[in-house]
Amino acid sequence: MNTTANANAMTAILRQISLDWNRTISYGRSYLAILFAYAPGVTCLMAATGSTLDSVAGAVIGGAVSGFLMLNITLFSYEQMNNHHWMNGIVPINRNHQILGRFAFLIVCDLVAGLEVAVSIACAGIIMHEPVKVTDAIGFAAMTVLTLVLLNTIVQPFLYRFSPYRAMAAIILSIGVIVGTVIGLRKALPEFEKTVEQLAESISRHQAIALAAFLIIDVLALAFSSKISLHIYGSKDI
Repeated sequence: MNTTANANAMTAILRQISLDWNRTISYGRSYLAILFAYAPGVTCLMAATGSTLDSVAGAVIGGAVSGFLMLNITLFSYEQMNNHHWMNGIVPINRNHQILGRFAFLIVCDLVAGLEVAVSIACAGIIMHEPVKVTDAIGFAAMTVLTLVLLNTIVQPFLYRFSPYRAMAAIILSIGVIVGTVIGLRKALPEFEKTVEQLAESISRHQAIALAAFLIIDVLALAFSSKISLHIYGSKDI
């Protein structure tokens, strides 16, 4: 019985992943081309115009994170604009598997974003005649993936609770509160900025430990976010 139940659950999750993929490609090849070409294009342009490798790495990671985070919001927007969310009550996938499938699909996309970052930074190094170490490229890719996973776990409950537009407003408001808090701490605590710099230096010296800690945080965030999302989504009529 358990084997059959596990097989059925896996089938349902794969159906959800397939459904999300169909939603993604419904925007056309130009959408996917822009999504995948954005980060390498910006990277090569910056590398060719004399930027430093550190600034190029920061730009490509930021571009990939923002672009692939928008993909998550796009999936919910597609459901709302096309009344496609009504299909969620028709297809033979229960809500728990819909949520797990959505997270699985996003994690696959996050891994693609990490690979794109690694390749982009390697190409930038070739253009700038500054060879990038394989370990550094892997580190940048891992940071991209872990950052995207964490951000997706944070925004997911908002997207299940509100419409995409209201969710975006709530997310932007939350970011504003965080930024305001950081600015306030910098002014109220003179040692705050120095502490942040020391923390950044410590992370760079112990990158493997920092990534392992980040991974643990992501796993815990995924578990918590999926539970909250299911609670919110389960109380809705679809």
